Amino acid sequence: MTKTIGSIVALAGLAAGAMGQVANTELRYEVSRDGLSWSSTVNALPGDTIQVRALLSYIGPGTSAGVGQVVFQPVVTNFGAGDVLQTTAGTPGGNGVGPVGGSRSTPIGIVPDAPGVYGRVSPFGANATTTSTFLRGHLGTGTAAGMLRIARADVTNWIGTGATSGAGAANNTNGGGGVSIGQIASGARFATDPSYNADATDVVVFKFGFVLGAETAPRTLTISTPAGGIGRSTASSNYGAPNARWFANQSESSASLIGDVVVLGASVNVVPTPASLALLGLGGLVVARRRR
Repeated sequence: MTKTIGSIVALAGLAAGAMGQVANTELRYEVSRDGLSWSSTVNALPGDTIQVRALLSYIGPGTSAGVGQVVFQPVVTNFGAGDVLQTTAGTPGGNGVGPVGGSRSTPIGIVPDAPGVYGRVSPFGANATTTSTFLRGHLGTGTAAGMLRIARADVTNWIGTGATSGAGAANNTNGGGGVSIGQIASGARFATDPSYNADATDVVVFKFGFVLGAETAPRTLTISTPAGGIGRSTASSNYGAPNARWFANQSESSASLIGDVVVLGASVNVVPTPASLALLGLGGLVVARRRR
């Protein structure tokens, strides 16, 4: 219990400095054990594969004609030493989350919304990643120990730390180094581009997964994004302002509906059953005998 509370407090502390702009976006995380049934919480056993998806909804004012641009850094608390992030073959070092590239790259850098498939979901790869900026998992240290953060490979600072000088400074104080979700404007699309998505409610934009380790103590992992992990504007005129963007209509060349983000997290409750503990012990005994 102490471990769970400590991680949640640390994550909440990162979120304490929320900006004052009115929210127009809901970022919601959901979890699943099979990639088919999704909810805000799931009970799991050691060794289970947990799939996570991020959904965006426009919450007003008015209506929207589709996601424009949102950047966020997913954070998993209580990520144990034996837990393993699911990664994508072919990425640098084999440790990327989703393919490198974007909506117009060859091979394409986005994925379908399907069970067991991870990365940015089509068509939300307008900003292509590279072999330097691909998405990967970063393990926290110090006050962020026991947390997993998904962000660009080159953004190694934890959320809220790093250089702050200059709108384009390489740092992690403006949240811009996270998962960049965006689609090509309807009027700027090529015939070969993925189809435009005009949905504004429960839009699945990113998925990742991890395998739970053999740790037998009950624990709860939470998946969320602190306020500091939401991308802010880097324009000199409104530097640091919330920057979730949606298209007001499909004729827009640049998304004009701009606001802050409300985050709804998800949780994974790992509560080993007596039967599963017995199986784990039996598995260890078999391994020991083989070694002999």
